[in-house]
Order: sequence, then C-alpha cells, then structure tokens
Amino acid sequence: MTKYFYSQALLPIGIILVILARTGFAQVSKLGDISDGSRSHHVHILDLFDEEGALIRLSDKILMPFSPKQTCQECHDYGKISSGWHFNATDSEISPGRRGEPWVLVDPISATQVPLSFRNWSGTFKPEYFGLSPFFFTEKFGRHLTGGGISENDSNEPSDIYMRWMVSGKAEINCLSCHNAEPAHDQAEYDLQIIQQNYRWAAAATSGFATVKGSAKAMPDNYDIYSGATPDISDAVPPSVEYDKNRFSSNGKVLFDIVREAPDQRCYFCHSAKSINESRTERWEVDKDVHLAAGLTCVDCHRNGLDHSITRGYEWEAENTGNPSVASFSCAGCHLRDRESPVPKSGRLGAPYPLHRGLPTVHFEKMTCTACHSGPLPTENAQRVKLSRTHALGTYNVKKGDDVVPYILSPVYVRDDDGKIAPHRLIWPAYWAFMDGDNISPIAPDNVQKITLAFILKDSLTDSTNIAELLAGNLPQFSEIQIIRILDSLKTLNPDDGTPVYICGGKLFSAADSTHLTKQDHPAAQPYTWAFAHDVRPAEQSLGIKDCTDCHSIDAAFSFGTVKAPMPFDFSEGSTISMTSLQGLDTIYPRVFASTFLFRPYLKHLISVCCIIILLILLLYVLKGLEAVLKTWSGTYS
Repeated sequence: MTKYFYSQALLPIGIILVILARTGFAQVSKLGDISDGSRSHHVHILDLFDEEGALIRLSDKILMPFSPKQTCQECHDYGKISSGWHFNATDSEISPGRRGEPWVLVDPISATQVPLSFRNWSGTFKPEYFGLSPFFFTEKFGRHLTGGGISENDSNEPSDIYMRWMVSGKAEINCLSCHNAEPAHDQAEYDLQIIQQNYRWAAAATSGFATVKGSAKAMPDNYDIYSGATPDISDAVPPSVEYDKNRFSSNGKVLFDIVREAPDQRCYFCHSAKSINESRTERWEVDKDVHLAAGLTCVDCHRNGLDHSITRGYEWEAENTGNPSVASFSCAGCHLRDRESPVPKSGRLGAPYPLHRGLPTVHFEKMTCTACHSGPLPTENAQRVKLSRTHALGTYNVKKGDDVVPYILSPVYVRDDDGKIAPHRLIWPAYWAFMDGDNISPIAPDNVQKITLAFILKDSLTDSTNIAELLAGNLPQFSEIQIIRILDSLKTLNPDDGTPVYICGGKLFSAADSTHLTKQDHPAAQPYTWAFAHDVRPAEQSLGIKDCTDCHSIDAAFSFGTVKAPMPFDFSEGSTISMTSLQGLDTIYPRVFASTFLFRPYLKHLISVCCIIILLILLLYVLKGLEAVLKTWSGTYS
C-alpha cells in the first residue's frame, strides 16, 4: 500500500519535471556541452535536419538545405551560443567593451564612407540611419558575418521586407564558418550566396559536400520554396541544393570534420589586414605575427566557452566584463609577473618575461604594450590599410587594387578608452546630411546617387563600364561649385529637414553662397578610431630598440607623423592632422620635449665628467683625511 501511494504521488511530479525541462524552465545541459575531460576531438557523424526540424534524406522529393541550428542543437545549446560576441551586437544588455572594428558603408558614386555599428561605440552610426534594416544589412555585410543575431531578426520589418525573409530564409549561426576543418570548406562561397539572398542555403553551399544553384533574390515575394514550382520569370533559376551522395553513409548520416579550436584560416577570412606599402609589395616580404610564428594559434589567446564570449585581450577587459579570468590573456597579463596573485598566471604557453632594461616605468603608465610591439612601424604619413571586412578581402571578384575605398589609415597613435596611447586604425566619415541646429540627420546614399551621378557622367565618365569600375574604386572628384550644386539639389528632397551639408575630412561643409563653401568643426565629422594588436613584432623590431629617438625626436613619426583625410574635392586649406593633435596635445610642448633628446648624449657626457670630478674631489678629501689620521697616529707614538 505504501509503495503504491508513493508511486502515485511521484508520477505527477515526474510529469511536471519533464514538462519543465521541455519548456525551458529547467536547464538541462546537452551532450555536446559537457566535457568528460578528454582532449581528443569528437567524431561528428550526424543526421541532417532542415529549418523546420525535418530529417533530410536523399530520396526526398524536394531537397532542402540543412539547418545548422536544427542539426547542431541536438547536442549543443544554440540559445546560449547565440549570446556570444560574434552574434550579440544588437543586444543592449551586453557591454560594448573597447571600441572595435566597425562595418563600413561605402558608396563611391555618392562619395560616402561611414563607420557603422549596432554597439554603442562613440563615432559610429546605427545602420538604420542609412536605411539598412536587418535584411539589407545581412545582404550587404553577410559575407563576413557568422550568421545569427541580426541575420535572424525579422521582427519590426515592413511587410514587403518580411516577405523577402520568407523567400530567402534566415541566416542562422553557421557553426562551420569557424569550426569546420573540411579542406573543401569555401567561405568565399558564402558571399556569393548572401548576395543572391540565399540566406538559408549559404551554410550548405560552403560545407564542402553540397552545391547550391539559383537565386532567391530573383524570386517574387510570393515564391513558395516547398512547392518546387518554377516561377514565371524568364531566366530566373530558383534556389536549390544538391548533396554529394558519396558523403552520406548507408544510414543517411554525414561525417562533419568539426574541431573545437577554430583553425587560423577560419579566423583570417574575417580578420586579415594588408598594409599598403609601395616598398613592400610581395606577400613574402611581410612576416606573420610572432606568436603564430612560434607555433601558437589564434584561439590559444582568444578563448571562449559555450557562451562564445571571445576573450578579446585588452588590458582592462577583466574590469569591463567582470570576469577576472580573462586578465591573464592580455599582453601584460601573459608576459608580466603578477606578484599579488596567489596562483602564478603569467608565462602562459611559455611567454617570456621582458626585462625592459633602462626603460622608465612611466611608459607602462602612459602606453599599451602594443604601442611599441604591434602593427607596421610608423611612417611620416600614416599608411593606407585594407581589411577583410571593409574591403571584402577573400571573396570572389573583389577589386584587388590598393587604391580603393574605404580609406583606412594605420598605424595612428591615439589614446585608447583607458587613456593609454595605443596603435589604432582610423577612418574619416564622409556623407551627406541635413543639419537642424546642432543635430545631424544622415541621408542614405541611394537618395544622393541620382544627384551626384549626373555630375560624374557629365564630367568624367562616358559609359556604364566606367561607372561599374568607379563603384569599386576611388571617391569621385567634385569641384567646389559642384558640391554647392549638389547641396542645392538636396534641398528639394526634404525641404523641412534643415540645411543640407556634406561631412568629410573632419569638417562639415555647407554652402555660404552660390560660389563658396564654408567649413566648420563638428563632432559628427570626427574620425573613428579603433585599437588593434596584430601583427606583433619580435622585441628586436620594437619601437625604441635602437634608442629613445625612435619616438623622441622632432621628426619621429610616432609623435609627429601626419594623418591625411581624403576628400572628394580640392579645398584650399587641405585636411591634414598631426599625430599629436589626435592625441589631444598642443604642438609646442611635444616638440620642445623631443628637442631635448638632441642634447641628451652630450648631457650624459657632462654628467659623467661631473661625476668623475666629484669622485676625484672625494678621493682628494679621503687622502687628506688619511694624511691627518697618520699624522695624529705618528704624533701619539713618537
């Protein structure tokens, strides 16, 4: 009787627990999220599931692309993964941390280049200001997105754009972008699929065992992907997927070559940089990061757990994130000893302890380690640099010339968010806007193109081929009169929105009259800068290794290099700013301080001579003292 009573009492409790678990109230760790301590890689032989959770078989009448979310979440917590750094840009609850690399909206026809970010980084603009909803942001920048986040956000979209989401599908987190060790994995193919709005097909296309054809972009809004019916559009091919049958086992499963530690090549696709240096044009002339040359990998330092909160590695990251464990993954945390730590954390992976003999400690208070050890050496004029995300490096049909927009300059030595001087990359915003008082309302490039294109066609271009080249090339060059005419034309767009202005080169330009422009300083025109740390140079190639004048001389690029702001027209006063100005210093004190280093060698010699004289005087007095002692001694015993 008692056993029966307990069994009857426990039954509803068990049912409740099952319901809670399935509805998410009870957190149950999944198989792939729990480590048993083995350092070996798990073999992933998996069933494929489509976005509806249906099992995919090669015999299906209409083959669907596999869904990374549905396929992987059998063993992994997709929700927790989606909170990671690569996916949470739109989450206002996440601390934005140190300013990072922006997305850059580029439109040469309208002479526009603007740093964008969903994070609250001062100096960037929200994509929606320029008409980029989540759908179009994904279409434009999805080539270097890992899916998820903004690429799954179809909420608050207009009805017509919502219908496009139904045709294209959502770009789910593509786990293969980072974790696929498959030799045939082609991330550049992801770009081609995103351009065609094949969002739901993109992951399969890059996998190495599937081929995707057709274009969702060419399909009408009412196209049904499940019907298999070909729309009545000439030359339009619906998107479809074909799997390599040889990759499927007899039970319909596929082997994925998945590794936990993302290979460097996967990181490089989004995080490569090319310095434009006319004296070093070959790839073999550029050394790789000293850490990679020593055998380390990207993820040895940039680590993460299931939540994919990537360790970024800046000095104050521990304070910013509230996670003390990340402190030892900064330059100082890894290389410098922490005497207060009860457990030694420095020297990770054999990191040497730098002695810095003769270096005044004030350098560690005023500068980051990367100021001396990272990036290309400073030059008289800051160099141009091309980046994966801003210049679509690694994709097909990318313009490989060096002189293409956007214009990004590096290294620029300015203060980081913690007040220390660090090497940065810099971009000057250039865009058209309406000004109402001090408020600036940017104008989307599409609304300016029809105006600027008329001037370009009239003065410089003769056929559509040249226009296509300009779209991937330099900013057009306008005369001052043309800028005024463009501003006058913009008045007709929204006459009640304020005064049309053009922002570029760190200044705000407006029409003073029909023949002259006026310029003024404005916060919206200030450059956006973000710190970088790679590639790290060896100690023998660091700044200051020769002597102090590497940085402290009147012609040292570290302090007195110039940063030129490119503009699409010639303005009489130009637009060039010095490194000291960007650091918030006046121009007199740094030069006076630097000039003192001209006399420091002579001062050292003078100090040496003075020391010798003082020693001789002391020696003389010592001898006189001995003489007096001897006389006293001899007089006592004579």
